[in-house]
Amino acid sequence: MKVCEEGQLGQETITYPSLAEMKRLAEENEQLKKLLLLGENNLEIAILCDLIKRRAPHLLKSYIHPN
Repeated sequence: MKVCEEGQLGQETITYPSLAEMKRLAEENEQLKKLLLLGENNLEIAILCDLIKRRAPHLLKSYIHPN
């Protein structure tokens, strides 16, 4: 119990990222958010196309090949 009372138990060294590292991480985070949004949009489009294929395939054909 004496070790705990002296504050020697559970001490950790905390390091903080530099300003440049924080900027790099913020930029990386923004890029990942954009990729996630793009992936969500692609998934939504794929789901809608699948629904059209099942319910009204003639609409999908005219949309893909407008000629």
